[in-house]
Amino acid sequence: MDREELINELFAEFDTNRDGVLSRGEFVDLVKYLIGEHGMGVSSKIFEEFDANHDGRISRDELRELVIQYAL
Repeated sequence: MDREELINELFAEFDTNRDGVLSRGEFVDLVKYLIGEHGMGVSSKIFEEFDANHDGRISRDELRELVIQYAL
């Protein structure tokens, strides 16, 4: 699976209301899935870092940057 397929699958799984962005709650679920319970304390920091336009949501492009940065 390449990076783009991973991003698409993550979005399909965690964008539960299908609005094309990850809300803070959806993002917390994603972080929990990726790095487990121990990563929950840093989810807000990660969210703020990758919410580039500060709209309170993570777009597919912003998630792509996160995946690249963390080499997932």
